[in-house]
Amino acid sequence: MEIKLSDIYRATLPSRSGNEGWIGLEPSGKKYHVIVPVDPQIARGVMACNTPTDGTPFGGYTGWLYFRCEPFSASDEEFDEELRRTTARQNAANLVKFASGFGIAVTITEDVAQGAVSEEPRHTTLLQRKKGRFRVAELESKRPDQGAALKCTGCSATWDNITRLLADPSITFSKYKANTADFRKGHFVFRHSCGGMVEVVATKLGRSRYAGKSLAGSHACPGFCYYEASLSECAAVCEGSVFRRIAGKLKTRRAKTG
Repeated sequence: MEIKLSDIYRATLPSRSGNEGWIGLEPSGKKYHVIVPVDPQIARGVMACNTPTDGTPFGGYTGWLYFRCEPFSASDEEFDEELRRTTARQNAANLVKFASGFGIAVTITEDVAQGAVSEEPRHTTLLQRKKGRFRVAELESKRPDQGAALKCTGCSATWDNITRLLADPSITFSKYKANTADFRKGHFVFRHSCGGMVEVVATKLGRSRYAGKSLAGSHACPGFCYYEASLSECAAVCEGSVFRRIAGKLKTRRAKTG
C-alpha cells in the first residue's frame, strides 16, 4: 500500500488546535483514508469502549485499522512549519511500523515533488515578522486589485493601496468583521481621523493555508468570529484563524506606532 506523505502531513495537527488526525487502513492493505480533525476526547472515549473493528463514529469504517498521528507542539503557528514537517515524517515511520504489525506493507510516497509537505504554502500576510517587529511587506504590486483605491466613508480621503493606508498616522485599526460563510469575504475595518471608516477585504492582508476549511459552528469553534468586538486569536485549524491573528497584529502595531 502506498500512502502519500502529504496525507500524513495533513493529519499532523498542532496540539494547540485541540484536534488530532487519524489514518485508517483497510485490513487487506488496498485502501486508506484520512480523518481530520478529530476531537481527542471523543476519540479516546470511542477507542476505550470499542475496538477499531467495531467502527468509529468520528468518520471511520467498520473493521478498518486506525493510526493516530501524533500532534506537534509550537507556540506560534507562523513559525512551526519545520516542526510540522519533521513530526509528519516521524508519524510516517511509525505508521509503517504500525501497519507491519498487522501484516500490511506500507510505502510512503513523496508526492508532488515533496510538494504537499516541503513546499506547502504557509500563511502569507502583508504583516511579516522582522527582528522582533512587524513590517508591511512590499507585496501590494503583485495583487490583481492593486489599482482599486481605498476610500474613507466620512470624507474624500483615498489611499492607492493597503501599504499606504497602514503607513498613514491618521488611520487606526478598529475591528475585524468575519464572514463565517466565506472567510475570504471578511473585512478589516479602520477608523480615519475624520471619524469615517475604511473597510479592507481580508484577503488584501493575508491568505490561509487552510483555504476552504471552516470550523465555524462546529464543536471545535470557539465562536470568536461571531463577535466583531473580539480580537482574541483562534487556534482552530480553520481558514478564519489567520485573519484573527492578523487583526491582533494590526491592533498591536497601531498601538505601538500611534
